[in-house]
Amino acid sequence: MNWLDAQTIISNLGNLAVIGVAAIIFFETATILGSFLPGDSLLFILGLALGTWLTSYPIAAALLIVTVAAIAGSQVGYFVGRKTGPRLFKRKDGWIFNHKTIERTESFFTRYGARAIVLARFVPILRALIPMLVAMTNFDSRRFLRLNIIGGFAWVVGVMTAGFLLGHIPFVKDHVEFFVLGFVIMSSLPLPIELLRERIKQNRAN
Repeated sequence: MNWLDAQTIISNLGNLAVIGVAAIIFFETATILGSFLPGDSLLFILGLALGTWLTSYPIAAALLIVTVAAIAGSQVGYFVGRKTGPRLFKRKDGWIFNHKTIERTESFFTRYGARAIVLARFVPILRALIPMLVAMTNFDSRRFLRLNIIGGFAWVVGVMTAGFLLGHIPFVKDHVEFFVLGFVIMSSLPLPIELLRERIKQNRAN
């Protein structure tokens, strides 16, 4: 199994693709170790599969299962950050988890607010790292849950539905790799665009 190739993963999973992708998405969003997994590509290609050869599986059920997995993964990340944060601070600062990182993260959320948590869903690595860092800044757990649900729903439903709808177009079927690459790039743009918009807004205010 090539764990970096979303198309190979889903092809090998066959009729268990929905359950398999849900498990992978959970692992990718719950741990830093899962950040190498192709989350965006998996969602998009699963949507394509549901619109082409995996038509026996209801799209609504697939969206529900994978969305719940994505939300649960981030909640686990938040829980781990809340529990391990104090112990990490007692040790020598590391490359990722250190006092400066937490201070910058807290400043980042103060500046960009709730949008940062939602938009981070669309950026690989950040969607696993942000929940842990947010928990370490003592971000309100109920507010995080609400934002986690919004972000998880938007990410999973948006990407999978796009793949499902495009899967009915013959040209897309013949150029799957091209569309997957394009969609991964596009899905990573919301957060950088938001940061750029805020920077422009600040420059104009000054």
